[in-house]
Amino acid sequence: MGNTPSRGGRILDSGFEGVIESRRRQGIPPQLEDCGGNPHRRRTILTKGALEGVRVIEMGHFLLVPTATAMLADWGAEVIKVENFKMGGDAVRFATPIEGVMPPPEIKPSMWFHFFNRNKKSIGIDLRQEKGKQILYKLIEKADVFATNFDAGAIERQKLDYETLRKINPRLIYCQGTGYGTKGPDKYKPGFDYAAWWARSGMMDRISTADDPRPQRPGLGDNQVAPCIAGAIAAALYCREKTGIGQKVEVNLYHFAVFGAAFDIGAALNMNVDIPRTDRRKVTNAFWNIYKTKDNRWIMFVMPQTDLFWDRICKAIGRPEWEKDPRFDSHMKRMQQNTFLIPEMDKIVAQKTAQEWEEIAQKFDIVLGRVQSPTEVAKDRQAWENGFFEEVEYSPGVKFKMIHSPVVFSQTPGTIRTLAPELGQHTEEILLDMGYSWEELSKLKEEKVII
Repeated sequence: MGNTPSRGGRILDSGFEGVIESRRRQGIPPQLEDCGGNPHRRRTILTKGALEGVRVIEMGHFLLVPTATAMLADWGAEVIKVENFKMGGDAVRFATPIEGVMPPPEIKPSMWFHFFNRNKKSIGIDLRQEKGKQILYKLIEKADVFATNFDAGAIERQKLDYETLRKINPRLIYCQGTGYGTKGPDKYKPGFDYAAWWARSGMMDRISTADDPRPQRPGLGDNQVAPCIAGAIAAALYCREKTGIGQKVEVNLYHFAVFGAAFDIGAALNMNVDIPRTDRRKVTNAFWNIYKTKDNRWIMFVMPQTDLFWDRICKAIGRPEWEKDPRFDSHMKRMQQNTFLIPEMDKIVAQKTAQEWEEIAQKFDIVLGRVQSPTEVAKDRQAWENGFFEEVEYSPGVKFKMIHSPVVFSQTPGTIRTLAPELGQHTEEILLDMGYSWEELSKLKEEKVII
């Protein structure tokens, strides 16, 4: 993959390189990590990613599969992104505003594209030409994984379905991400997460009100499902290591959302009821609810099993007399008293700031969380100290921050090694590695098969 981001960019404080540099300054050999402060108890740290040696061919666009393969790339896999250069490649390459907010114009491809395509290679092929398709088939011969979220109709028309590709490579792990699944009346229906994951699954209905339908946040569904795809691919690879057999892996947005909404959908399946929408003024458990503080911040109390917390809750909120009050001496009675307790909690919480409530929660070991804005999350010390973010350099003097994959490996840490590739940046490198000659490359370029 190389160690230098495209366009000359470099990682300022890459996770693994940063660890190595830290060890160097401390005089600790690079492959050894100090364990528990004891210099005699050290364990070996592997210098390669968990998926080093795995080759992934990605034919994805927008976010669902590209985000999943970005995670695989973070974990050490070689990911080759196949793009139609005549269409300009993946549409996310182009900077588009989100509710009027434009990514930095000096970063090209767009900052969004770097988020979901770092650590990858790009090959530009015209798959509508037979020679282009043959190039892809040759890539498949030596690949471990093929991953796509192109719609089923396009996959079939281009003869890139599982049955075709498994004949080329029986050990192939074939992953297909879809909106609604590969069977049924909607198998050919295109499905962005807004439609398949959010609207159709029942989640939008339960979050919204009749007069105020709530759209999801950008990319939220795709980016929730992507780790499932990455994990499913890893599981299939593990199975192949034991059996020698490849297989098809299917993940669809609709099913994932239904799985995530198991309480609501489970009630509908088995009791034919819709669990009522949440109204903070009417929730049954007053201590699993959201309240406004003295400084106009919202905090979320999360104590679903109040019997376990009751003595601490009473002390924390300054109502010790409630602990033995017969009106509240069981979880069921507290739920029956919700119309009394919620207004009382409104008054109690409004007497202190969010910071004061966080300190009280820590003192009495109760669970609550402050509602944060994205700009607050971006400055959150807890997030930074746990490696959520990393600053990278796009070009001299131009830096931006990326979000790490949400998995931490102790022995094979994931890393952001390169920025996203330019369209077709690695076409020549990949084809030469496959055995094509310079003369053949020149002819393919003349015929506009490759870029």
